[in-house]
Amino acid sequence: MNIVKYCGAALCALCMVILLRGQKSGFSTGVAATAAVLLFGAAVSELLPVMREVSEMANGSGVGKWMAVMMKTLGIAIVAQFGADICRDSGETSIASKLEMVGKAEIILLALPLMRELIALAVRLVG
Repeated sequence: MNIVKYCGAALCALCMVILLRGQKSGFSTGVAATAAVLLFGAAVSELLPVMREVSEMANGSGVGKWMAVMMKTLGIAIVAQFGADICRDSGETSIASKLEMVGKAEIILLALPLMRELIALAVRLVG
């Protein structure tokens, strides 16, 4: 159960941020951002085996191309949200909202070929 270690690390970082916030707020923001990056890295390392397994299942079932797009979309959403959360924690809500908008635009761009295939499939089924 790695979650106990991750929670402990997060609570330690939180204590450091609270203690530093009264002293030097710039350091507290840096500690918070560093903790966030480290926890994000831990989450990615925990998810890698799951992503490999899903990829193998998708390739074996013939939906590998669709699953690849879904996994990339999920990755874009997670990274954009992570970056936006760090911006919000630093008080930059405008930058955070623009980052989320860029992430959504990338997801739409990534999904365009699949939308084209779905429309073509619907036309074939109807016509």
